[in-house]
Amino acid sequence: MSFNNLNSSLRTDKSFRDKSDEDYHKGNSPLEQFEIDITSTVVLDYMHCVCLGVMKRILIFWLKGPKHVRFYNPDINTISTELLNLHSMFPSEFCRLPRSLEEIEFWKATEFRSFLLYTGPIVLRGRLKKKFYTHYLHFHTAIRLLISSETCFIYNDLANTLLRTFVDDYSNLYGREYISYNVHNLIHLSNFVKNHGPLDSFSSFKFENYLQFVKKSLKNSKYPLQDIYNRVIEHRYVQINVIKKNTYPIFKKEILNYDDFYKYNPFITYYESMITEQFIISSTKSKDKYFILYDKSIVFVQQIKKHLSGEVILEVCKFNRSFQMSNNPICSTTVGCFYVITDNISIQFEIKLDQIKFKCFFIPTSDSKAVVISLLHTCTK
Repeated sequence: MSFNNLNSSLRTDKSFRDKSDEDYHKGNSPLEQFEIDITSTVVLDYMHCVCLGVMKRILIFWLKGPKHVRFYNPDINTISTELLNLHSMFPSEFCRLPRSLEEIEFWKATEFRSFLLYTGPIVLRGRLKKKFYTHYLHFHTAIRLLISSETCFIYNDLANTLLRTFVDDYSNLYGREYISYNVHNLIHLSNFVKNHGPLDSFSSFKFENYLQFVKKSLKNSKYPLQDIYNRVIEHRYVQINVIKKNTYPIFKKEILNYDDFYKYNPFITYYESMITEQFIISSTKSKDKYFILYDKSIVFVQQIKKHLSGEVILEVCKFNRSFQMSNNPICSTTVGCFYVITDNISIQFEIKLDQIKFKCFFIPTSDSKAVVISLLHTCTK
């Protein structure tokens, strides 16, 4: 089916329960037993709608669609090579590294999410026809606005406008017959964010991850539900005790060789990396050392110091010059995407952990520049 109308009247809880649209219903829903607003409580899941739905569909269009939509053949290999070259730059919080476009049929939802939110604007630039690239940027920008707790309410109407424009233009670029259920549902996504918060607060990603544990824990074919229940309770008990035992931050690899950079001080211990409740910080691995502070400074970690009192201090340097990547469809800095000049940095200075706002995906480019993209989704290993 194709859903081409963007301005139909919305279904309400009352119209759903009254079955006003007879063609829509196939009997009674068990959810009608609950005193809830069904149309706002039963949400759209962006893992299936956005990542496995729309993002996968348009990528396949660019690879295998009509000739006027497809990549040029040499660009497919170039994009795949660039995706593979990004492996060493992916922060540790990402659960999967990118694969080539040749393996797109085997990509998981997290890979489509990474492409949509982070790598797509970089690897597609100059390789996708301009009108398709601009169209994709509307999608990219809207989802980044809706996934961040900082922007999902303030810029909710803007995100909705961008998604409506994306859906409206979709029929002209790819064909009216391809306005599928997932594509159409994009125009409703911002309303669910208004009611339930940023997209990750009601996505299927965490449930999908937990299914692996449920499947592996099932051993008893005679009493499967009881078996799963007991394993879940045991797992929760272990988790609670591990959390009590491991208080954050957790420090990794103490530095024992002192020199001019790591100067000996009996009251300070240096570490290569540490794990906080939000992210991993490293002073030695490039992929885990870039951050945005609350004062909007973009910094990279040089040293991790723990004082005898227990206070943790980070020695960092700041990039003195940062500017927007793009002004299309809005200023990219609004969604946390920047260029920085890598050879113009400050002297080393100290910050505390509570000054860090976002971790960053840092991608060096040519001409002493680098792309910095703040991590907005909830990363899970």
